[in-house]
Amino acid sequence: MSDIKRDARNPLLFECTWEIANKVGGIYTVIKTKVPVTISEYGDRYCLIGPLSYKTAPMEVEAQEPTDPHLAATLDNLRNAGVKFLYGRWLIEGAPHVLLFDTGSQYSRLDEWKGDLWNLAGIPTSPNDHETNESIVFGYIVAWFLGEVR
Repeated sequence: MSDIKRDARNPLLFECTWEIANKVGGIYTVIKTKVPVTISEYGDRYCLIGPLSYKTAPMEVEAQEPTDPHLAATLDNLRNAGVKFLYGRWLIEGAPHVLLFDTGSQYSRLDEWKGDLWNLAGIPTSPNDHETNESIVFGYIVAWFLGEVR
């Protein structure tokens, strides 16, 4: 059992989307537009989570180390397990925290995670569908992170 005290009046908010610091379509604009309002309510307790694009992240994210010791320890645990990521501030109005996961760093687990989807939920997956594979790896990394951070 964890000895960390939880503050129900000051919850953390993690928002996951494919287009954090990576403009693919219209969701990027939607997220950018609503960030200032969310920051005004949650402040530094708000963090966006997405996949790491090495093409766009260097121009859109200022890398930082997390100041929250629990988050820092969680990310250290993931790093020690081979998960690569970028944590920092998205260089948009409000400058929210972002956590971008390198899905390629965990592709070695893809078959295991696809097996989970089939064995636990009966969800079949195509062996060569890149978008599906990316979604599976990203989803499992995010679930892993959220399980650790809680």
